Parts: sequence; structure tokens; C-alpha cells
Amino acid sequence: MQLAIKDKSVWSSLILIGVLTLSPTAIADDSHFKIAVGGFYSNSDTGMDVTSPLTGKTFELDFETDLELVESEFLPFFEIAYWFNARHGIYFDWQRLHRDATNTNITVPYEFDHPDPDIDETYSIQLGAEITTTFNVDIARIGYGYDFYKDDAWDLIFTAGFHVMWLELGFEGEIGACVDDNCGIIDIAPNTVVFTDVTAPLPDLGLLAHYQFADSWSITGHAQYFYIKIDNIKGELIDLSGGIEYNFEGKFAADLSYKYYKVTVDIEGDHTTTSIHYGFHGPMLTLSYEF
Repeated sequence: MQLAIKDKSVWSSLILIGVLTLSPTAIADDSHFKIAVGGFYSNSDTGMDVTSPLTGKTFELDFETDLELVESEFLPFFEIAYWFNARHGIYFDWQRLHRDATNTNITVPYEFDHPDPDIDETYSIQLGAEITTTFNVDIARIGYGYDFYKDDAWDLIFTAGFHVMWLELGFEGEIGACVDDNCGIIDIAPNTVVFTDVTAPLPDLGLLAHYQFADSWSITGHAQYFYIKIDNIKGELIDLSGGIEYNFEGKFAADLSYKYYKVTVDIEGDHTTTSIHYGFHGPMLTLSYEF
């Protein structure tokens, strides 16, 4: 089962900018490319609003605690960019977090509705059930950067673009369902994924800062934000980082920073709203090269 937001213009932009590729954090006097690779050690926090079959009240299901997904993990990062001149550039970057885990003895029973409002099904996870959870996130960021303030020490860059997020959320195992208000539990075959594949283009605005305080040493900062509502989906993103960069002879650079990232998605159905949040924070190391 799938829920997808399709936007042909977004995909066209993704392909075009992915071919051109570049990074808004570069300091540019002439046209040039910049490529950066790295990773960060993430402490993840993921949850989903569900209902207790015992009390009828809503509570947050914690994926790391209740479903035993790994909380701390190393995440890869890739970025490529092109600046046309000292003021204007385009960029593309990508990061991912893929996790799955099996809980052989659910200690908290819960129920949740299918996020697609056209599918009137409620799923039930009973006490003691064995459930395998899959939660995969891939995030590609594309956009335009404008260096609106530049002097010998400072660069301040405005960015506008899209976060395109591939979200896969699935449950397999001992799952029951209520269909069309018939709340007798109907067994679902094991190894059945309840729902998966939410693809959402998420527009954002941001600000990048670069301050050189000594030869080869700079302080870097990054902030992006979006809020969007498309049909029955409402979402918010906060993306922050700050760190210090060392430049090796003008071509190579290393940046050590701390990153905070959080996405909240609300999917409104006819009778309920499915809320999913995903976030991570941790130290990040990036190595870059300009040519």
C-alpha cells in the first residue's frame, strides 16, 4: 500500500539540478564546482501517534524504545555544487537513514489507522505480539544559493529549494485489522507490510553563514525551515548546524560541526490524523574539494 505526492515539476527540477550539482556553502570568486563527502553519528528520535485499545486514549509510540529500532548510528552524507560566479550558485545533497528491527514481545498494545483516508482500516498490535518494523528515510536537497553579503571575513548566503524525502514505514508480523467499522479482529498474514512509501517534496528557505576569523580557520552556520500543507498532508522541517572549518591550501577543507534535524508529518484522515515525527542530532565531519 502506498501514499504518494506526485509533482512532475519537482522531479524535473531534481533531475536537472542533479545533473548540474553544487553547494551553497562555497566561497566563490569565479565559477567552480565543489564536492563534499562525510557523515555524522546520529542519535535518532522517531515516534508515531497511536491509540491504546485498553483506554481509548492517544499516546506516542516511540520507535527506538517500544519497537527497538537502533537509536545511534553513523549516517553518510554527499554534496555537490556549482557556483556560476561569486554571487549565484545551485546545489544538490543527499543523506540517508535505514533501520529495521524485530520486537519479539510487544509490551504496549496499540492501534492505528491507515494514513490513506481512502482506506478505512484500523490495525491492531496485541500484547506479546512479534512485530518487525522498517523505517527508512532518504533525503535529497536541491536549490539555489545567493551570496547577498560578502567581505574579507564574512559570507552570508540565502538559499531556496526543496527537500525531497523518501519515507518508508512498514510493520510486519502478528497484526490484526478492523475493516469498515467491523472491529472483530481480522488476521493479516505474517510478513505483510501495512503501509509504506510516502514521497513528499518539501520546499524550504535557509541561511548559510561563513566567518573567517584566522588564516585557514572559519566558523560555519546553517539554518533551514519549511512548513507546508498539501491536500491531507501537513509537514514541518527544522534543519540546523554549526561548526568550524579548516582550509588546506585553498582547495581541500575539513568541517567539524554539530547537526540538528527534525521532520514532523501529519496525515489527516476522515476520522483521525496520523502523526509521524523523525529527528536526529549529532556531530558531523565533512571533507570537501573545489575545482
